[in-house]
Amino acid sequence: MSDDVAEALAVVVSGIPGSGKTTLASALAGRLGWPLISKDVVKEALFDALGTGDLAWSRRLGRAGHAVMYAMVRDMPRAVLEAHFEHGVAESELLALDRRLVQVYCRCPIDLAVQRYESRIADRDRNPGHLPEHQDGAATFAWRTGTPMPLDLQGMRLIEVDTTGPVDMSALTTAVLAAVAH
Repeated sequence: MSDDVAEALAVVVSGIPGSGKTTLASALAGRLGWPLISKDVVKEALFDALGTGDLAWSRRLGRAGHAVMYAMVRDMPRAVLEAHFEHGVAESELLALDRRLVQVYCRCPIDLAVQRYESRIADRDRNPGHLPEHQDGAATFAWRTGTPMPLDLQGMRLIEVDTTGPVDMSALTTAVLAAVAH
């Protein structure tokens, strides 16, 4: 895919856990030909290098994962970023990247996201650093009981995607390219 836009760009794929962010971001990055930077990939490498600990440790590595993502993208002209971005924190961090952003927000019913999330907990291929106590009801209470909302990225383009079922990736790619062209 040709890059005829000179400025730095990032597509921010956001949504609650289990909303389909990782699947969608991977497919979108492949279609765009842009690198994908996923917070969980970074965090799992940190688990492997530094070990697993309690929930506070897991959250600390999660924040470190965000910092590494942001540091990596600074040297890339284009990238797709994927994570469960924290409202009230992520907006200023993303805007500080000093690039045009397009947010792709994955939306699905909370009960479906919870079902998907809980099925991941039992996934034997998942990094062992994701301990069950990091993913129990108390640890996930905020996103399970809140009202899911896109990030407030002040004037940046927002594309909301219903991830309840299959996503038309051709239409989404076209929408993202149109958003970055304006």
